[in-house]
Amino acid sequence: MNEQGMLQIFLLIMVALVVVIAIPPMVMVFFPMADIIIRIILAFLIFTTVRGYLGSGMPTIIVSGVLIYLLVIKWAYFTAAAYIALYFLLSLQVFSIIIFGIGMGMRKG
Repeated sequence: MNEQGMLQIFLLIMVALVVVIAIPPMVMVFFPMADIIIRIILAFLIFTTVRGYLGSGMPTIIVSGVLIYLLVIKWAYFTAAAYIALYFLLSLQVFSIIIFGIGMGMRKG
């Protein structure tokens, strides 16, 4: 088996993923307005996710406040990179399912 070619493809995919993950922190550092916008998006994302799980009430505000402080204020660059990585990987999975379904529909037989 030719495993050397698979190793090269794997390394290429890993390098591409690292580049995609490194883009949000670099944008946040070089463009201050983008930093503020990304932080606002992350705060709304955290709040709506917590509200979806806990409902509207005081626990939602407390948990959201703690998570927003930790993830948006303290570790904003890591959170932005993790969000983009998760979003990127999920979108790839959705597209791979669509492509697989189209390919199966085009089969003869």
